[in-house]
This record gives sequence, C-alpha cells and structure tokens, in this order.
Amino acid sequence: MKKIFLLLFFITSLFSNNLQKVSLQLMWLDQFQFAGFYIAKEKDFYQKAGLEVEFKKFHNSTNVLNEVLEKKADFGISSTSLIVDKSKNKDVVVLGAIFQTSPLVLLALENSDLNSLKDLVNKRLMITQEQLEFATLKAMLISQNIDINSIKILPHSLNTDDLVNKNTDLMLSYATNEPFLLKEKGYESKIFYPKDYGFDFYEDLIFTTGEFARNNPRIVKDFYEASMEGWRWAFDNLEQTVNIIYEKYNPQNKSKEALLFEALEMKKLVFDEHGEIGKISKEKINLIINTYKVMGLIKNEIDLNTLLFEHNDDNNLNLKLNSDELAYLKTKKTFSYCSHSNLMPFESIVNRKHIGILEDYMKQISKSLNIDLKFVPTSNWHESFEKTVKNECDILTTIAYKTNRENLLNFTKPYVDFPFVIATDITKPFIDDINKLKDVKIALVRGFATSKLIQEKYKNFKFVEYPSLHDCLTAVKNGEVYAAIDSLAVIGFEIQNNFLGELKVSGRIDEQLKLHMATNIENKHLASILDKALDSINDKQKHDFFNKWVYIKYENNLDSELLVRISILLLIIFIVFAIIYRYFLLKKINKNLEDKIAFEIKQNEEKNRILMHQSKMAAMGEMLENIAHQWRQPLSTISVCTSGMELKKSLSKLDDKEFFDSINHIKSSVSYLSNTIDDFRNFLDQNKFISNIETSNLFKKVLDILNPSFTNHNINVIKNIDNFKFISIENELIQVLMNIFTNAKDALKELDNQESKYIFIDIKKELDNLNIDIYDNALGVDAEIVDRIFEPYFTTKHKSKGTGIGLYMSKLLVETHLKGKISVKNYKFIYEENEFVGAKFRITLPLKIDV
Repeated sequence: MKKIFLLLFFITSLFSNNLQKVSLQLMWLDQFQFAGFYIAKEKDFYQKAGLEVEFKKFHNSTNVLNEVLEKKADFGISSTSLIVDKSKNKDVVVLGAIFQTSPLVLLALENSDLNSLKDLVNKRLMITQEQLEFATLKAMLISQNIDINSIKILPHSLNTDDLVNKNTDLMLSYATNEPFLLKEKGYESKIFYPKDYGFDFYEDLIFTTGEFARNNPRIVKDFYEASMEGWRWAFDNLEQTVNIIYEKYNPQNKSKEALLFEALEMKKLVFDEHGEIGKISKEKINLIINTYKVMGLIKNEIDLNTLLFEHNDDNNLNLKLNSDELAYLKTKKTFSYCSHSNLMPFESIVNRKHIGILEDYMKQISKSLNIDLKFVPTSNWHESFEKTVKNECDILTTIAYKTNRENLLNFTKPYVDFPFVIATDITKPFIDDINKLKDVKIALVRGFATSKLIQEKYKNFKFVEYPSLHDCLTAVKNGEVYAAIDSLAVIGFEIQNNFLGELKVSGRIDEQLKLHMATNIENKHLASILDKALDSINDKQKHDFFNKWVYIKYENNLDSELLVRISILLLIIFIVFAIIYRYFLLKKINKNLEDKIAFEIKQNEEKNRILMHQSKMAAMGEMLENIAHQWRQPLSTISVCTSGMELKKSLSKLDDKEFFDSINHIKSSVSYLSNTIDDFRNFLDQNKFISNIETSNLFKKVLDILNPSFTNHNINVIKNIDNFKFISIENELIQVLMNIFTNAKDALKELDNQESKYIFIDIKKELDNLNIDIYDNALGVDAEIVDRIFEPYFTTKHKSKGTGIGLYMSKLLVETHLKGKISVKNYKFIYEENEFVGAKFRITLPLKIDV
C-alpha cells in the first residue's frame, strides 16, 4: 500500500513539474471578489492551460504594484491608478478589467454626521497606503476641492467592526461587500460613490509588467483566458461557487448569505454591453486619461499600445475554445465528415469528391481549428445520417432539426437560413398567398424533413413527392404539377443551371430552411467546437462562398442559352412586325410605344429617386454615427476645460495663462462643432448647386467625418492630393466618396489578423479632367464578382449590414449628375517595401460641368 501511495505521489509530482508556475497578487482578503481566479484553479482551467497558479494573500502592508514590479508576483489586481503609474513610466501592462463600473466607495455609518464629502475635513479615514494613491478616490476628492491632507488617515484594519466601535469615521470599501457585513451586524450604511461625482471607471484591473508580457506572451494569454473561463463558470454556477469560497477561501468567516450578496451585486457591475467579462474599451480608457489630466493626476502622454495587452492570436478561434474543447481536439489527428449527395449549391458528391458551399465551409473550419478533415463519400443522405449515428462519421454537414433526432445527434446552431419559395413556369402569375394553390398539385422532394414540415403545416394541399428537386422542377416544366416548393438557394441554383427561361420563382411561403451540422450524441464537445468554428466565419467569407457557387454558371448560361432564346424572340418579333407592317398600324403602334416608354422612364426615374433617397439615408446614417464619435472629443474638451477652470478658480490657482489657454481650447472646439454642422447641412441640401471646390478642402470635409471610425478600426489614410480647384456638385460628390470610403472601411474591418490597414487617396489633374483614385489593402474583391458590384442590390455584405445600393447610386451620381466615369478593379501595389492587394476605385470628372 505504501508503495502504491509513493508511486501516486511520484506521478502527481511529475505531472505538476510539467506545469508553468506563476503567481497572482490579490488586492484584498479572500472573498467573492476573486471568485473567477479561485474557480479557474479549483476546476483545473489553469492546469489544462499548462499553468500552476499561486495566489499571494493580501496584508495591510501589501503594495500590489510593487509586488509585481519587483517580480515577487507575475500578475496583480489593482485599480485604474495603474494608468497614473503608467504615466510615471512604470512598466505596467493591463490585460483586462473585472469591473466595468467601479464598486469602490467611501463607507460610513448611516447615523454619522457625514452628509456630504465636504464633511470629511478632519474626519478619520481607514485606508491602506496603496489605496491612498487610487486615482478614482483622488479624483472624487479633488472634484469637491478636498485636500487629502485635511483628512486624518488611519491604517486599514480590514474590519467593519472599527466603524461600529467608532475607531474610525469612514473606511475605503467595496459596495459589493462591506455594506452587507454592516447590515448583518444591524447597522445601515452611508455610501459615497465616485460614479455619483462623474467618475465611472474600471476596477480590479489584471496587470503584469511589460517585460513579462514581452517574454511570455503565451503564458499571459493562457492565464487571462483561463481566468475568464473561471469567471464565466463562477457566474453560471453561483451557488456552487459560493460553497467553494465559503469552505476554502474565507479567512473573514463570511456567511454564505454575505458571499451570495457580493456575487449578485458584482454580477450587476462586471459584464459589458455585449455580455462579456474582462474587456477593456480604448474609448473608455481615453476618457479616464482625460479626466485624470484635468485633475492634474497625469502630466505625460500615454501610449495605449504599450498600456493594453494585445489579445490577438494567429488562431482567433483558440481564444474562444475552453480547455475541455482544446483537450478534445488533441484526442484525434483527423476528423471525418459525411454529406448530402445532391443539395446544390450547398453540397453534392461528384466523382466521390465533396463540392459546393459546404466544402468551402469545411476548409475554413479545418483552417480555423488547425485540424485535418477527411471526407467520407456515401451514396445518399440517409447513409450519411446512419454513419454519423453509428459514429463512423464524426460530422454530418447538413441536417434539419427534428425533435425525434435529439437522442441520436448533437446539433449545432443553424448556419444556413433561407426562405422557402414557390417555383412555377414563366407564364404563371405572382403568388402572394399560398392558399391560392389549394386546388393544384405541388411538388416536394421525397424524404426531406423540411418537406414533411410543409406537408404537416398545409395539410389540405395536394402534394406530390419526387426523388429530387430536379425531378420536381421537371414536373413543373411538363405541366404534371402546377408548382414546386423548396428553399430559395437550391431552387435558384436549379433554375439558373437547368431551367433558365422556362421556370421562375413566383412567390414565397412563411417557412425557412434552417440547416445545422450534427455529431454523434457522444461527441458533445465536437458540436460545441463546430458552433464556435461556424461563428468565426465572417459575413464576407460567407458571401464569398455563396457567390462562388451561385453566380458563376449564371454568367456562363447568359452567354449561351439565354442569348439564343433572346435571339429567337427578337427574330419572331421582327417577322410579326414585317407581316403587319402598315402605315396606320405602325403609327398607332408607335404612339403606344411612346406612351409605354414615357411610362417606363417615369417609373425608372421614380425608382432611382427612391434608391437615391435610400442611398443618401444610408450615407447620412454613416455620417451621423461618425459625427457622434467626432463630437465626443471636443465636447469632452469643453467639459474638461470648464471643470478645470472652475476647480482651479475655487482653489485660487487659476492663472491668466491657464485661463486663456482653456478659453482658446473651448473656442476651437466650438468652431469645430459648428463647421461639422455646416458640412452636414450642406450634405442634406437637395439642390444641385454647382460650386468651386478645392480638392484638399473637399477631402478634409469627408475625412473629418470618417476619421473617428477609421481610428477606431486602426485604419491609416495615406493621402497624395494635388491641390487645385474644379467646378462640380459638392454634396453629391461627398456622397459618392462616403460610399467608397465606407466600403473600404467595412472590408478592412473584417481583417482582424492584418496588422497594417490602409486606405490610399491619389488626386491628379490630367488635361480637362481630374482623376480620383481610392484604394485599400483589404485583399480585393473576388475576381468572379468584381464586375457586379455596381449592380443594384448586389452586396458582398451580410443582409443586415448592406443594402447593395450604395455603389449603384455612386455610379448613377457620377455618370448622370457629375458627368464623369467610375470603375473598379483589383490592384496590386507596393507600399513601404510591402506588397498589397486591394480594390481600386477610379473616379474621372470634368474640371467644369454644366447642369
């Protein structure tokens, strides 16, 4: 027995020695405040990340910052005063923040004579030496003209009994903790919140040194991710977490009720607007920095790139997989997948190879997860289904959800969502209500779960089943049935490739085709992993996959079948007109044609007017969004200047230079706001005013509006502008430029892993024209669809993010109103010795136009 024990001890020690040892310095006594870190250790999240984490306990004399800077701890937790420390050239790097809103407060008893912060003078405040430097506390006191030296500072006992026993008047506390402890003892609290004085900052920032982060980026990333997994588990399992802390991390002997209260109060303060924990916004950090500057707490500039740890990874998906999922992926070298044998454009099996949109999905999943995926050919979908149920295939690529399949398979979330539509021959009218088809035959594909759903919903209809969609549409073509029903994508693909000019989509029904992937019921981890892999495929990639399989053959058919049919139709029309050609009839026909043409022109003008309005509204929305960003800085400057002047005036510290400097800042900000309003008003003007336009001023107006958005997405604008004047319609040209810049920005936004993001502007005068070249390094547009991007409603964006009218209207404005030309092509170029590829738009305009 002793030998077995020694063997187990040896194995455990050997395993532990393989873990990377790191330490975390806590900023207070053990309590729920650090629950996520405890859980990451208790649930082996750190161990699965290859880490052995030591928690360094907090004592009254502990200085967390010094512990980390002096390398006594690898990581620490502290307040936003770390930003002040960074401004003093301390080697600090922040990984994230637990609290989005600070719970830090000054706490007194309800029956004390403290009614406002001004009553703190000559009162006793219990606080640690490090907390005295907390910038949030300092900012709150300074805002009320209170000198910290006017308060009697006492060492912090970390015990609320000192408030009860009148050993102190106040103590620095957390709103999530000490007020409840007092209540348990029968005392109500009086609380002074920094956020009530305008200081709503982050709290409990996780940090390390720049040196440690540079030398150990993987350790830092793994520690942060495992900690966040611990926090997510803690809030998802509050009762279990409270029990763990109560039993193992409770030197204060807090009750379970107190720990649960702390947990519930924390839950209100830790999640950002996206439901994420630990995240930090550069915008909010800048706001904190500006506030500290006004308060005189920061004098030096701070580089956010060195303050905030960059969490990007070569494999973005790994940041989202938990430790169990990562461990599961290591259990196999290759994962197999089975598919549908005939469901184009989604997928099909040709010569035992998998093709279609889903094959592109699988390639992207393989790349994202860094795993090998092996295709297993089957004769039909039912065989694929059976193989997945029997675990002979790890993944089934397409399946519709049915409750009776839950016991056999794990489903991902739906990754395809298309409406069901009605296909008829081209002579049939539009069908606005499916109930009009009750008395006719309708074709469905036999054996499909979606077909059964339709049959169950429309029980009184006459459905006829066929082996495949091709057979269904052939039956429609031959008049055996009136219509066929299936999803828009597959019907559209079949019509484009096999029934062009014979069948059409005549309506839709209130059902959606939702496709899932599925795994064997035992592979729960794999289904979760696939969900995250599918989520990681961005909208641009999805559209590229779809466009690749849906549009190519349409264009090929346009050159053959469609042209033949059009030629035959024109020949018939010519023969008919030759037979009935008489003067009187010709005159009458001409009159009718004139009326019809006039009507069509009017209709097109109305359509273009509506599209123009939609396009302008979209551009206006973009402008408003950027103006909102734009105004924050000058408004913040005005607020900071006025507050600073008021504060220094009340302290008799406002000298003439500071006064006039602040006034000039305010004047400049107000002028900037006024100019922005003028630019926006001019853009909205419906009149086509011809005016003298200066090229540099034109692009200054456009870029002033868009720069905040560019900065937010780390996009650099490189300008090479010849400055000269020309005569044109400025507001319409601005709309065109806004559309092009916005498309470039959206394309660059998708490239999360690309370090350098550029938009280039070249303006040249050539003879009587000016050429405007705008290009980016966003990898360009798929060569197979680049010629289609000026078409109305054609978009490479997700339907929720693009309308497909912006570039169409840009072309219309340039060629019709501005009397110019616009084109686009993929463009290779070299910048700073690096080769890039992007989409290049060229606008050629006359130097002078007449309307």
